[in-house]
Amino acid sequence: MTQPREPERSRNSPKHVVFVTWKAGNAPAFEAAKRLGHRVTLIRSLQMEKSQNIDFDASPYGPFVDQVHVLEDATELDALRARVLDVHRECPVDGFVATVDALVEPVSKIAEEIGVPFTRARGAEAAKQKDRCREILAAAGVDSTRHAVVSGLPEALEFARGTGYPVVVKPARGSGSEGAHVVADEQRLREVVEQATGNDSYRAGILLEEYLSGRFVSAELGLSHGRFLRLAVSERTTWHRHEALETGTTIPAVISAEDHDRVMAFAEAAVSALDLGLGIFHVEVMIGDDGRPRLIELNPRIMGSCLPNLFRLAGGGDIFELLVRVHLDEEIDWGTTAFTHYATVRWFGAAERTPKPDRVPDLGWATAEYGESLHSLTVRFPEGDVLHPCRGNLGNFGEVQVVHADHATSIRIAEEIVGRTADQLGIEVTR
Repeated sequence: MTQPREPERSRNSPKHVVFVTWKAGNAPAFEAAKRLGHRVTLIRSLQMEKSQNIDFDASPYGPFVDQVHVLEDATELDALRARVLDVHRECPVDGFVATVDALVEPVSKIAEEIGVPFTRARGAEAAKQKDRCREILAAAGVDSTRHAVVSGLPEALEFARGTGYPVVVKPARGSGSEGAHVVADEQRLREVVEQATGNDSYRAGILLEEYLSGRFVSAELGLSHGRFLRLAVSERTTWHRHEALETGTTIPAVISAEDHDRVMAFAEAAVSALDLGLGIFHVEVMIGDDGRPRLIELNPRIMGSCLPNLFRLAGGGDIFELLVRVHLDEEIDWGTTAFTHYATVRWFGAAERTPKPDRVPDLGWATAEYGESLHSLTVRFPEGDVLHPCRGNLGNFGEVQVVHADHATSIRIAEEIVGRTADQLGIEVTR
């Protein structure tokens, strides 16, 4: 298992780390910072916790956090700035950690204002404005995927005539696959653009992109003191009925050494073109049939959901500790990640609108049959009497994590468990 080799100063010089997040699953990062001897401050965002049905107070973060501040909406720049300045006056901040797209941008601006190393604000903003990101990569000669922000149907039809179908329609700003569609024909394009016009999710614009086919992977890489840290290439799966919806990941991907190097070199070139400066990044890539990597999306933050845990389960080490150290601007020599297992996650939600089952069934059979290969299986229904169609990451109500020494077996077990859970629930799920 690979662990970063650290300079002596990291353990002998306690620092003040401020986490800005609404993810309860970041508790291992708080623990890592505390284990390294640092002071830990947490700034929460109540509005998003409520909207995602997150019970932060039930998560095991308390022993690892010295001070907690709760904002109604931490994405609101002025409110976050005021709180951070109060914290900074009380105890100067040495490093920020933000693991959510919507928080990286405001944190990056505040960090620059007070002179704390962090991902560069201009690059973070460009990464999340998808059309701007593509323009920068095209100008740098990194990627030339055709795209356009359209104001309505006539421009959308003109773009599709130029590229051919299918085309991808998505919000110009956004995350979690929310609002994204792969559109197969003109009739469907008319429907999607009509739905998008005036929709708040598309307030930054309706982005059309050339459809990319091939093998869908992501590069997980860090950047510290101008040196890239190649952490992993992960393989991704999508739902065949709504191709924009991701249904799972396996770490590491089974690809050739040549493809691995091409993907990593491409991701490094993309991060360099945006001049992100510092951080751990999640770069989604399509490997075309010609072997050429093309950008799907560049995220100026660590991989989301349970993927840091998958990285650890696969034998890659403690990526949360690395995250803390990178954002404290330490010099890090990572080396090569030496995975020992394959860790797979499958997420699932309702395929169509359906009445919510009365209760979560007994899932004890999964542990009994799959033993240590099954790391976790959770089913948690949202409030209300109805399960709405899952068309983005926020619509999932179930998750299974599996770890196995064999790649195919890891995936097979995860998919079997999803299928059997769906049968037990008596509903059709995304998978």
